[in-house]
Amino acid sequence: MRERFKEDLEQVKSISKEIMAYVSSSYDKLSQYIEKSDEAILKDILDIKEDIRRKATSLERLSYELMALQQPVAKDLKLLQMAMKLASSYKRIGGHFEQISLILMDYSLNESEKDYVNKLIENEKKMAIDSIDSFIKIDKDLARKTIEADKINNDLFKEAVEFIARENKNDLISPVELAEKVLLYKYFERLGDRLARVGDLATRL
Repeated sequence: MRERFKEDLEQVKSISKEIMAYVSSSYDKLSQYIEKSDEAILKDILDIKEDIRRKATSLERLSYELMALQQPVAKDLKLLQMAMKLASSYKRIGGHFEQISLILMDYSLNESEKDYVNKLIENEKKMAIDSIDSFIKIDKDLARKTIEADKINNDLFKEAVEFIARENKNDLISPVELAEKVLLYKYFERLGDRLARVGDLATRL
């Protein structure tokens, strides 16, 4: 019975890693879009968002069933509780990718804006990989480094918003475009917050 439960716990970790692979793929797709400006790539991200949602729901269900039916010891119970919170974060991450894609469908980026987005993508993709590794391996040092890396996103957000505010002041973009692009960068900042949250969950294991 215990061996089967250990296999189920490994499945929880496996599903978690599968979902983060979708997240990493979404960042790759965003990089491709910045390079090629092909709207079909953004539609791919919308499809991946649904994959993230479905897998996160499966992770929630499995974690709940194991808690309810297996009466896990304290250490395993904590893992399952954190996995359920992880699933909730994944769903929000998928939603943020969706909103970013929808905004990019309506507004193009100049070279400076592309540079900001590429820097956000690079930092956050590394956070995505490191955060799930820290969770699965219970590597608290890596988890703390992931949390620390979110400061880069916060700084990039501020710089990007200041840049587009100047663009608006110089009548290079409209107030409506300014508002939408502030949201664009805000969603990137929220993605960073969610990935840092995964690292935070790892520190609690």
